[in-house]
Amino acid sequence: MTTDQLKITFLTVMPSPYVQDLFAAMSADARIDLTVWYLEQVAPDTYWGEQAMPGYARVLPGRWYGFSGARVHWNPGIRKLIENSEADLFVIVGYIGLTNQVAMRTLNRLGRKWVFWGEVPGLHQRGWLGSRIRRLLQKPLLKAVGIAAVGSRAMTAYQALIQAGNPRCVFRNIPYHCRLDEFEAQAAEQGSRRAEGSECEGGLRFLYCGQLIERKGVDLLCRAFCRLVASGAHATLTLAGEGPLKGQLEQSLTDECRTRVHFIGFQRVEALPAIFGQADCFVLPSRHDGWGVVINQAVAAGLAIVVTDTVGASHDLVENGVNGIVIASESEDAILAALQVLMNSPEKIRRMATRSSEISERISAKRSIDDWCDLFSEVTVR
Repeated sequence: MTTDQLKITFLTVMPSPYVQDLFAAMSADARIDLTVWYLEQVAPDTYWGEQAMPGYARVLPGRWYGFSGARVHWNPGIRKLIENSEADLFVIVGYIGLTNQVAMRTLNRLGRKWVFWGEVPGLHQRGWLGSRIRRLLQKPLLKAVGIAAVGSRAMTAYQALIQAGNPRCVFRNIPYHCRLDEFEAQAAEQGSRRAEGSECEGGLRFLYCGQLIERKGVDLLCRAFCRLVASGAHATLTLAGEGPLKGQLEQSLTDECRTRVHFIGFQRVEALPAIFGQADCFVLPSRHDGWGVVINQAVAAGLAIVVTDTVGASHDLVENGVNGIVIASESEDAILAALQVLMNSPEKIRRMATRSSEISERISAKRSIDDWCDLFSEVTVR
């Protein structure tokens, strides 16, 4: 470690491939001496399996409990870990869970500096009791030295939530990061083919990538696509992902549509660039999504994008009518209308693809790490 390095410790949920991309880039930066504590190795609703732990990371012993639709983690050694740590700054990811609450309250009691990193709060509507519990869980944030909000929508929400009670808090918009070099390479290699739009063999190619669950709105997408095909459109839809809705989705397809929809199952991260490279348009019709890292990938791959306004990334990475179409959530009709717009305008797809590739510079690895280092430097010298 050099004398200029800052000792940074992250407490986060699990080593997803995407968060490991961020930490790998961060650990390679000479400005940071990184430690990562994970609450668990792998969640029950994910498919990537156990991830290898680099030297700077460890999975804490503990378990989780189901409560009101959430997984509440408890890792009993967290208080002592914090008390014995020599970190200059801690980053706590999320406020739900016993471990997170103990960590934040321990840091506040000790007067240690810490930053909160989180998605937009309050996506799930709660009753009176649930809302009161949420406010109590958010209370430790009033002593954080910084908020790293996942997207502009989240930053606005956290500023409204805590700025009055914590006026010295530093707010930064720092979205999720993942490796994009191979997606960008696909955009460069496939640019001429993708520019052909609906003129390509087999028709216009729509892609969805994510879990096959109700929250993602993929049921609305399938119904809208069947209506598109029934209108005579020459198009295909590829669904990359697994989930409990798969059987229901397959049964919902019309005979005419069945040969046009391709279920390709869960795909490992390393396979995704080629899959994105074979698409013309990406669709994420989520009913709600704190961010949606697949939008990072679609932008880097140079795709036209259809996304709902309840996806956090739609506010930062999709310029409505420029590199994609932002639509209302929960609307099969809105999805269909957006698909029809793209079907009828190959030139629009070409322009959107070009703009997506330009926007991908906003979420480059270098910019992400620079943003984090700027935040670390500002809050540690105060």
